[in-house]
Amino acid sequence: MPHSHYSRLRSVRMVDVDVGGDIHRIVMGGVRPCPGRTVRDRMHYLEHRADGLRRLLISEPFGNDSMCVDLVMPASIPEAEMGFVIMEVMGYPYYSGSNTVATATAILETGLIPMREGMQTLLLETPGGVATVLAENRDGHVQKVTTQGGAAFIQAAEQVVEVPGFGPVQYDLAWSGGYYVLVEADSVGHVIDTDNLDAMLCTADAIIRAVQVQFLHQHPELGEVGLPRFLHFMGPLETDADGSLHSLSATYGHPGVIWRCPTGTGTSARLALLHSRRQVATGAELRTVSPYAQSFLGRITGETRVGDYAAVESTITARPNVTAFLDLTVNLDAPWVRDYGLEDILMEPGAAWIATPAPP
Repeated sequence: MPHSHYSRLRSVRMVDVDVGGDIHRIVMGGVRPCPGRTVRDRMHYLEHRADGLRRLLISEPFGNDSMCVDLVMPASIPEAEMGFVIMEVMGYPYYSGSNTVATATAILETGLIPMREGMQTLLLETPGGVATVLAENRDGHVQKVTTQGGAAFIQAAEQVVEVPGFGPVQYDLAWSGGYYVLVEADSVGHVIDTDNLDAMLCTADAIIRAVQVQFLHQHPELGEVGLPRFLHFMGPLETDADGSLHSLSATYGHPGVIWRCPTGTGTSARLALLHSRRQVATGAELRTVSPYAQSFLGRITGETRVGDYAAVESTITARPNVTAFLDLTVNLDAPWVRDYGLEDILMEPGAAWIATPAPP
């Protein structure tokens, strides 16, 4: 018997949260439970078996490349209250500061975890481990969020890559939830502002492609985590009258995106670099400012080691803003939808708000 039109419709329940000028789509319902014991296992399932969900939600007509998507799910680590997987244009980061800020905000403002007035601590499981989140709540809304994820460190300092069309480019390789290529903006002739976005995109794309060709590094604890797909252009470090530090910055996600926010992991990577150069110590704060004049506040909270590498622990503070609560209707028979292969990942109509984990 032919299926009805309505039986081919699926609904994805989401909350849109603006963090630093970028929209983060927090998926709260409509997605089948992902197989896997841990959130990291479920990330690998999505990446290798159900990547159509990511591609659908960051592609026209539903989204665009600069959007970030976070899929909320139950945690596997006993101390964590919820878990989530991060999806972006470049793939599946292990951790992200802005995505953690946005996900915590959505979880609290929908009541998935009851909101408490004043300061509230959440523990959220990411693919890279547990993130500690401190939310400042007032009158039923999240006003500010501070998040601390995994440690950041410099895995290879003062590297040089030959970039076609540019010549030799010096960079530092950092890990802060993904591999970051850190480049002084003026070393490649860039001023960080909105007038130079196209030029920065072109340069960043060329550098990342050149670094990827010769990339052999592995994370000392996580092992094979993929190629570098982030580049952070660093402006001059400046000191305010009160002694605090700030710097223009622009974070590129490969391929083709410079985010409006300076990014939390980009800020953490910059702090790790400054600490490795002995330019700052524990307790130091850095305000990174994007080309769009959006800023995040990073703070070094401690020192540690990751494998053989000296590392820093840091927090990122940002102000979120919920912009939409929506149910997205997806027609599985639409010609442009079929290629995403969503039959096995989207639930039948009447889906639960948050699904329980699937068996491993």
